[in-house]
Amino acid sequence: MDFENLCLNLDGSTLKNHKFLKLPIDTELVEMLKLLIQLNNGIRAHFGTDNHHIFITQNGTPMNNSKSSNCAISKQLSKYSKRFGLENINAHAIRRAYAKNLLEKGASIALISKALGHSDLAVTTQYLELDVEEVAKDLREHL
Repeated sequence: MDFENLCLNLDGSTLKNHKFLKLPIDTELVEMLKLLIQLNNGIRAHFGTDNHHIFITQNGTPMNNSKSSNCAISKQLSKYSKRFGLENINAHAIRRAYAKNLLEKGASIALISKALGHSDLAVTTQYLELDVEEVAKDLREHL
């Protein structure tokens, strides 16, 4: 996390394409992450664990990128979605919402594709579920 420059820096070790990724974040997310870090510090102190991970287990140990960890994250998201009456909340839905939000705010498909780590723009357009007529209309405005 680069709070000073409002960026999330991913070294690529957990990404499919293994490439470094730098994503901008807003001040609201920075404040939430700082609060999470503060709460995590309490958990780590209680269990005597020593790490600097932002996402940790309930015992203060780092989340890893194993299938069991991904399953645990999915289970937590499912639990929270039921508790708060939210539908379709999973890691993929959050990623898709991030991409759609970027598109709605005017980011180009090429930039969104890069942010998601897609190797092909066709994957991104399919991912965003863009309507062919909507794309044609938007393109027409640029002619």
